[in-house]
Amino acid sequence: MSEPTNLFWYSSVTIQLLFCAHLLWTGLAKKNPIFTLYLGCAVVRSLGAFYFTAGFGSVLPISYTYFWLWSEPILLLLQIAVTLEVHSGMWKEYSHIVRSARPVLFFLLLTAIVFAAVPVKAELSRFGTIQLQVVLQFEFLAKRYISTVLALFLGFSALLFLVVIRNSVKNNLLRHESMLAAYFGIYAICYFAVNMGWAKKTLANNYMLSALTLCLVIWISVFKPGPELIRE
Repeated sequence: MSEPTNLFWYSSVTIQLLFCAHLLWTGLAKKNPIFTLYLGCAVVRSLGAFYFTAGFGSVLPISYTYFWLWSEPILLLLQIAVTLEVHSGMWKEYSHIVRSARPVLFFLLLTAIVFAAVPVKAELSRFGTIQLQVVLQFEFLAKRYISTVLALFLGFSALLFLVVIRNSVKNNLLRHESMLAAYFGIYAICYFAVNMGWAKKTLANNYMLSALTLCLVIWISVFKPGPELIRE
C-alpha cells in the first residue's frame, strides 16, 4: 500500500477502536450490541489485513485477496443486522405509529432495492474474464448494492421519522440512523466509482477512508451516556 493509504487506514482503524471502546466504557454497548460487535469485527478484520499486507509494499499478496473475499460477506451480514437494530430501536417507542407507517416503510424499502439495482447492468458489463477477478468484482458489486439499499432505506426512514414524529430533530436514535445512512452512503459512492472505472482504486480508497474517519469522529458525539447510565 502507498504511504497516504496506510495513514488513512491507520486513522480509520484507530477511530473504530476508540468508538468501540467508548461504547463499552460508557455501557452503551448493552443498548447497541450488534453495532458494537460490527465495530469490533471491523477492527479485527483490519488487524488481519495488516498481518497479510505487512512488508509487501504497494503490491498486495494473494493471501490478502483471499482473506478479503471470505471476511467481506461476514461484514455485509453484520451491516444488515446493524441496520435492523438501529431502525427497529428508533421506531420501538412509537409502535402505535409504526402500524400505520409500515406500508410506507415497505414502499421505501422496495424503492431503495429497485433504485440500487438500476446501474447493475452497467457494472456487470465491466466484469473481467479471469475467475478470481470476477469473484472480486462480484463482491465489490454486492458491497455497492447492499450499501446503497441500506443507505437509501435508512435515509428515507429518518426523513419519515422527522415528518411523523414531532420535535424529533434532537432524538439520538434518529441521529444514529442518519449517521449510519451517511456511513453506508460513503461506501456506496466509492464502490460505484470504482466499479464504473471513474476513479482509480487507490484514490477512491483514500477518499473513502478519510470520509469514513470523519464520519466516525462525528458519530461518536451522538453516543453520550444518559442519566440512567451515569447513575450506574
